[in-house]
Amino acid sequence: MRIPKKIIGICGAVGLLCGGTTTFAATSTNTPQVVKQEKKVEGNIQEEIIKVDSSEVKKRKILTYFNNNKPKKYKENEVIVKFKKNYSIKSLGSLSTTLGLTNAKELNKEGIHVIKFSKNKKMANVLKELNASSNVEYVEPNYVYQPTAVTDPLYNELWGLKNTGQEILGQVGKKGIDISAEAAWANTKGSSSLVIGVIDTGIEINHPELKDKIWVNTGEIPNDGMDNDKNGYIDDVNGWNFYDKNNRLFIRGEEDFHGTHVAGTIAAKANKIGVTGIAPNVKIMPLKFLGPYGGYESDAIVAIEYAKAKGVKILNNSWGGGEHSQALKDAIKNSGTLFIAAAGNSAENSDTSPAYPAAYDLPNILSVASINNTGNLSGFSNYGAKSVDVAAPGESILSTTPSMEGDYSTAYEYLDGTSMATPHVTGVAALVKSARSSYTPVQIKDAILRTTTKLSSLTGKVVTGGLVNAGRAVNFDVDSDIPGITWKGGSISTSLDASKDKNDVYSIKLLKGEKVKATLTGDSGTDFDLYLYNDTTKTVNSSNGIVAHSEIANSSKESFTFTAPETGTYYLNAYAFSGAGKYILSVTEGIGEGTYENTSKYFGYEGTWNKISDGSASASSYTSTNQTDSTVKIVFNGTGISYKALKNDKQGIAKVTLDGKSENYSLYAATPKYKEEIFSKTGLTAGKHVLSIEWTGQADPVARKNSTEVNIDSISVLK
Repeated sequence: MRIPKKIIGICGAVGLLCGGTTTFAATSTNTPQVVKQEKKVEGNIQEEIIKVDSSEVKKRKILTYFNNNKPKKYKENEVIVKFKKNYSIKSLGSLSTTLGLTNAKELNKEGIHVIKFSKNKKMANVLKELNASSNVEYVEPNYVYQPTAVTDPLYNELWGLKNTGQEILGQVGKKGIDISAEAAWANTKGSSSLVIGVIDTGIEINHPELKDKIWVNTGEIPNDGMDNDKNGYIDDVNGWNFYDKNNRLFIRGEEDFHGTHVAGTIAAKANKIGVTGIAPNVKIMPLKFLGPYGGYESDAIVAIEYAKAKGVKILNNSWGGGEHSQALKDAIKNSGTLFIAAAGNSAENSDTSPAYPAAYDLPNILSVASINNTGNLSGFSNYGAKSVDVAAPGESILSTTPSMEGDYSTAYEYLDGTSMATPHVTGVAALVKSARSSYTPVQIKDAILRTTTKLSSLTGKVVTGGLVNAGRAVNFDVDSDIPGITWKGGSISTSLDASKDKNDVYSIKLLKGEKVKATLTGDSGTDFDLYLYNDTTKTVNSSNGIVAHSEIANSSKESFTFTAPETGTYYLNAYAFSGAGKYILSVTEGIGEGTYENTSKYFGYEGTWNKISDGSASASSYTSTNQTDSTVKIVFNGTGISYKALKNDKQGIAKVTLDGKSENYSLYAATPKYKEEIFSKTGLTAGKHVLSIEWTGQADPVARKNSTEVNIDSISVLK
């Protein structure tokens, strides 16, 4: 079956324009065939007479929406507001009445709301007034976002999963310019328990390639008109339509063409008909927020929150075009997902002309550009050496589309766009997560970025300079080099092999002055070593950046102690010099039992502190500050802590924080009192704790305004 490309795009307020199209006619042999067409256009209804093998004639109607007005950039008379903690629309008082404000919707529990205002008020004035309020953290328009498909029909041959150099409309492809799907499939075709969220238009969930691939909400009883799982959505059995505010995930016609195509690229069933998704065993959660005229940022945010609440870890986002939105950025940042986003189709440098949401500088966003079958950046694709991460196949991508009058034999089309490149990367991410279920979203991203196929055509165009490679990504150990996996404390038992798995790397965040002791014990007959690299190091395949190490010949009993000179991320490296076997790595963080004077190297001073010699103080000195941004942090390992200081008439209020809980304590006294216990805490769980002492600039209520000094004499740790 040979299928010319569907011409789909955005005109005016996101109308989907369908040009001359030859449909996919199924045959028993699945052999590509050349077909021709005639068409006529009457108003908004386009009738096509499709000739298949010059013998069978079919008719179909395609709704085409024409609107030559420029798309609205935001929803009229509506803004998104984030209130400061403990504030709401009621806190605005008379301003609320003046602007005619009403609370339309709470988007999440972080204080972000959709607020409507009077139609006779201008957007600019409303933004100005609300931004001036001390109760508001930020306010912005409810921006419009749109799908990112391209109108230009360039190529129409399937090649993204396996490119053999086949000819595409006279254009010979380049062998190997694909995502190496088959190499990944030798490992996994995806886990049936893994759910991928598709934030897009709707999806035709009854398509034969998709109907068994749609997520089912087991907490909901279908069609009983009740919200069984108490999540605020009635009968959300397979997802939700945030655009229409109901559970209808598919509307017949062109409206849900885009999302159906995207879903097929990710997870179309491997059923020997039509197409195959990159991860055909995973499930798709349809999250519709785009309609025939685009979609609002507020609905995108709620869709993200829905996916988060359901535990989704990978989201496909083949849309963009709005302005910078702090609310959307915050929602993505806090989503707990790998947010894979289309770089955009404006042929612009995103480093200088950012396209959101792909251009948000967040560790859990993976931005995707498009390449063609010869390995060149697509002419329409955005790019950016700093802001676009990888490239993926995005031209002439064949996938599932809605049926015409129930005929699924024609329900496949080719599309172009970074919208089409993005689900290729999402499919790869799904395979990585399936193969390595413990990987976090950031680790999945890291595996993808570090295993791309380097292409000279992408040098300086995307961060990695490469095309996503599923085979490598699925088989990549993120712990083999920096940044490694996050150290979770305590100890870990795993293995090394000098012939095929020489390095295990763990990232560990240390505060200035923090003491750390690392101990490694390996199997008999092995020779494993232990290293610690600083936070400027790029790879453990070099001695550059080593700040501590233990290399005992013919032994796997290694240990070192290190004190961090600066706050940062350091990298523990267990290395197999020879042999293969198991090892146990243990790390103890913080100072242990004892009394530590103010000059201890384990005190992480920040800001301006001065040593004051005084024979009455412990060890004849104390450290003092009366400057803003002055703090000290002490990491300890024990069950109790005591902080002692000098009290006199120059001292003020110290902010003391233990493990994130803060209280203020006065150091003021009319007459000097030495070695006074300011703060103590016992009965802590044995293990790592962090004590922070901070200058506040506040005086005791009975003191003069300028009595604001804070000092430290000693710290005692209980075992």
